[in-house]
Amino acid sequence: MKIVSPLRNAVAFLTILPVGEKGRLSPADFGRLPAYYPAAGLVLGFLLLLFFKLLKLVDLSFGLSAILVTALLIILTRGFHLDGLADSMDALFSHKSREEMLLIMKDSHQGTFGVLAIVLDCFLKASLLESLLQRPDYWAPLLLFPVWGRLSSSTVSAFSRYARAGGGLARHAVELSGFGEFLTAFGLTLVISLACGFPAFLTALAVFLLSLVLVWLWEKALRGVTGDLLGAGCEICEIFSLFFYLLFF
Repeated sequence: MKIVSPLRNAVAFLTILPVGEKGRLSPADFGRLPAYYPAAGLVLGFLLLLFFKLLKLVDLSFGLSAILVTALLIILTRGFHLDGLADSMDALFSHKSREEMLLIMKDSHQGTFGVLAIVLDCFLKASLLESLLQRPDYWAPLLLFPVWGRLSSSTVSAFSRYARAGGGLARHAVELSGFGEFLTAFGLTLVISLACGFPAFLTALAVFLLSLVLVWLWEKALRGVTGDLLGAGCEICEIFSLFFYLLFF
């Protein structure tokens, strides 16, 4: 029960799937969620893999299939991480003070860099998936890239501090999670990745290292992280993992 409940809550928090108690979580509950972010990613990966297998039955082109798989991921996550990516890029490329960048992230309106980031993210993801879906081992990166992306969110949450003085759901996830939550997320990701082959295992390690770089970058820019930056890191690492797997394996 101690594992099932936070796992369900992580899936409910990160997806549209009605399986947890998203609206009734305590701060301590949010602090436990990062341990199960990769598990939520595995649920997403399984659904994407199943969806692509159904698309293969109607003999769609790999390009169109990749676009539809990308669209399904956006729907399943309600664009949660894409919104964070857009807000983060608007702020980080504004060349303003730290306080002004934090205000930009809170603004619900999208600027030029935010729109460009969303377009580029979707284009790169669909393009990389198109290449990977044509390979016999397509199932491994398709199943795991949502896991790898959410490992980044777990890592950044565990090794960062919250940048804002005010509250927020991400504040609890960052300030109340620690090395224990990271070890759970990291161990789960490594086991799942190794079960899918040594290339997947190496990709997981590469994503972890990039996540540590993101911790350093966010600390340097804003002296901490926000929920938007956690989402941005997830999107960046999803694309990086697909590119790494395609380039080296």
